[in-house]
Amino acid sequence: MHDPVQAGQELRRCVKNLGFHGALLCDFQHAGPNGETYLFYDQPQYDAFWKVLTELDVPLYLHPAGPADVILEKLYSQRPFLIGPPLSFANGVNLHTLGLIRNGVFDRFPTAKVIIGHQGEHISFDFWRINHWFEDVEKPIAEEQGKVMCKKTVYDYFKQNIWITTSGHFSTATLKYVVDEIGADRVLFSVDYPYETIQNAVAGEIMVLRPFRRQWEVLTRIVASVETMRRDC
Repeated sequence: MHDPVQAGQELRRCVKNLGFHGALLCDFQHAGPNGETYLFYDQPQYDAFWKVLTELDVPLYLHPAGPADVILEKLYSQRPFLIGPPLSFANGVNLHTLGLIRNGVFDRFPTAKVIIGHQGEHISFDFWRINHWFEDVEKPIAEEQGKVMCKKTVYDYFKQNIWITTSGHFSTATLKYVVDEIGADRVLFSVDYPYETIQNAVAGEIMVLRPFRRQWEVLTRIVASVETMRRDC
């Protein structure tokens, strides 16, 4: 991803020649002589990559990366137990995801598909507040200053471009909230194995997805397949 054009070419090769169904990327790239330059895919130079992604009509999974270099030193060196699932993973991916929204990636590429894990990396719980500030505060200011912001609401992008997974976040109450906010069809079942157990992952999903018959049937088949695979291995 240091070279967006080359990255797009490699994505096309993987999908066309190797049968890939999409791509999984860490949520930023290190660059520069000391690795302290952070590259984010919400910048215009990455349009070449997004163009290929949408032409291929495959999704991009934006996956957390551990903090390193200056971020690790300044934010987490004295707080090591916040690295990973407790905080740093969500902080990284939600910054990047909101950057994709705010900087117009989904406006330039309206069919782009992005997946983020862990029940939305904290964004879903702040939908109202983020949307309120974008729509009622920042967009009017941007318009006065002649600047461009995202054209749609945060809710729109999560209902049209972004899916979230249950990976590693198995609160039934949280899942019900997310389904109410953006719909069951925007939520993908995931486990985060081997870091989490299939048993924990299934318990909450079964309780909340029963009313959604189609998703419930798919979930049942997935669980049965996993159990069969484990038994036969």
